[in-house]
Amino acid sequence: MTDPTPAATPGAVDGAGRSRVASSALLATIGIGVQGVAKLLVTVVVGRVFGTETLGQTTALLSLSVFAALLWPNAAGNTASRALAIALRGRRSDAAVNRVLGVSMVVSSVVLAAVTVPVALAWGASPGMVVGGVGVVVGYGLYCYARGAQLGYDRAPRVALWDTVTSLLALGLLVAACAARAEPLVLLPLAVGYTVFAVACWPRGNRAPGSPEPTAGLVGFALWNVLAVVTSNGLLQLTMISAQVTATAHEAGVYAAAFTLATPASMVGQALGQVLVPAFAHRAGGGSVRSRGAALLVVGFAAGTAVVFGVVALLAGWFLPLVYPAEGAAAVADLRYLMVGVWVFTVGLVPAALLLAGGHSRQVALASVAGFVVGAVLMVVLGPVAGVAGGTTGFLVGSAVNLVAVVVLGLRRR
Repeated sequence: MTDPTPAATPGAVDGAGRSRVASSALLATIGIGVQGVAKLLVTVVVGRVFGTETLGQTTALLSLSVFAALLWPNAAGNTASRALAIALRGRRSDAAVNRVLGVSMVVSSVVLAAVTVPVALAWGASPGMVVGGVGVVVGYGLYCYARGAQLGYDRAPRVALWDTVTSLLALGLLVAACAARAEPLVLLPLAVGYTVFAVACWPRGNRAPGSPEPTAGLVGFALWNVLAVVTSNGLLQLTMISAQVTATAHEAGVYAAAFTLATPASMVGQALGQVLVPAFAHRAGGGSVRSRGAALLVVGFAAGTAVVFGVVALLAGWFLPLVYPAEGAAAVADLRYLMVGVWVFTVGLVPAALLLAGGHSRQVALASVAGFVVGAVLMVVLGPVAGVAGGTTGFLVGSAVNLVAVVVLGLRRR
């Protein structure tokens, strides 16, 4: 079917275009926020109804689904958002692009499902939990790909709508599972929600007349993007691992309270990045931060998030003890320091998205690897001396290296 969205003029960066990007970013952020709240409510309900052991297995399998998505589906979604946007604005058929990426998603889904089974069994999951774990891993991967494709088609309102609909569906099915005391099936509601989103938002193609959009370089672009997302998100997760390894059990528990509230802030930058890649992909200045519009975007986002994150840090002494009565007061200092690192990490996602829009997946990956190496080394050196603060310092410095690298790369692009 042919997408009704009109083609944009290459290189155009006018007020209407910036307004459209801003509204799309807002809708994409709302959609991610709704899905995040739904996932949080699932864990809260499971813990209260079925107990700590089931909650532990559920949380572990949900974390596995997020990590598995980094190994291909997330990168495939980023690749689709860029390639489909270029085809749409150039009035080319994207059938070949969808075919290549669609086949890659089928293959990756089969592989990830096969890997999930022994992992879930090793964690002591019941057969029902294993089925649910496979469903969540596959469904979340398909969701990431379909979401990226729809943003490539400039359909942020549709993404936000289906994010809301499928979140409500998942919560409704969870209530039914709890009412039936179907403990082994607690992951299936989320799996169904993600799968329904993927079916509803799967790219059907923009069969415009003329030559098809070439597929050369698609897989290579995605592979470099896999390296980028694994190392950038991996450094963030490594802070918690560092705390568990270098600190006492009590100190690690206190840090976990700060970590669980600080990390969702990075979703803001990820949501904006998903919109920026297709929005700038067709423009002559894609991949550069030298243009006035791109520079204002980076600076404005940095200033805006500094205010928001600053308010969160300022109010930490009030809301942390409410959320975590036992650890909250002790975690205030950890949260405030961690928010600085999360802010640097989040700001770096914007120039990285502009580079991805210009097709510079390899440069983004290498910058991310450099930041990861520096951060990991600092964690190893400072962790035994400074405890949990050493891990946060490594994350902060590593994210700063990544930020500086992508900004310098963006300034060098004309």
